[in-house]
Amino acid sequence: MKKVSIIITLLALCAMPFATSAQTCSTVLQSKNGTVYSANPATITATATSNQVTIRVKKTGGRAETQVNVYVNNVMQPNPIEYDNGTYIPSGWQTRTLNNVNGKQIKIKIVNQSVANTFKYSAKIEGKSNNITTTGDKSTGRLLGQTNKTIYTKASCTGKARIIVRRTNGNARGNIRVWRKNGSSWTLMNNHTYTLEKNQDKKIFVVNSNQQLKVELRNVSVGNTISYVMNALAAN
Repeated sequence: MKKVSIIITLLALCAMPFATSAQTCSTVLQSKNGTVYSANPATITATATSNQVTIRVKKTGGRAETQVNVYVNNVMQPNPIEYDNGTYIPSGWQTRTLNNVNGKQIKIKIVNQSVANTFKYSAKIEGKSNNITTTGDKSTGRLLGQTNKTIYTKASCTGKARIIVRRTNGNARGNIRVWRKNGSSWTLMNNHTYTLEKNQDKKIFVVNSNQQLKVELRNVSVGNTISYVMNALAAN
């Protein structure tokens, strides 16, 4: 009976799903600066990549009475941010936090309620994401012979970046090189130079760095093409 009990326990453990949580970093999903006139509200939108996002709005000038409305999937949320008529500029950012919004559309609408006055602002939608590319998403495309594609990353909050290069079509040979940013210049990381051979469909590696990175894929063939997906994620 003891042996049967052990076997049942092992089978139960094998049946359990093994979930891995992706490492995420704080990120600005969307930002905008500008001036709002009475006839034309300012709108900032983004898709949430985490359960919680923070709205930040700062008055930078103007005297218009203004209301900042926040929407989740086009449903207006309570407690809008309000600014009284006048030249007074509050210090710091006015914030609102939204929960349980992963995958939903977040919208800020800045409404100038004066007729003759303007409202100047800075606004951000902040959240978390495992993607650390400067575009916030993977890059896809097709390279002809002797051409390059370069993606750029933000600094990974974990000090590690997982670089993913996948072949989706074509049989050209590719070279992959990585640079890290030092001040205003880029330094080639010789230990992160790879070849994507004709019979390989992907190259995945981790770069230990808390600096911004530049990743280049070059089609070294003359007559063949390579279609690709390139991405960079925060790594554990």
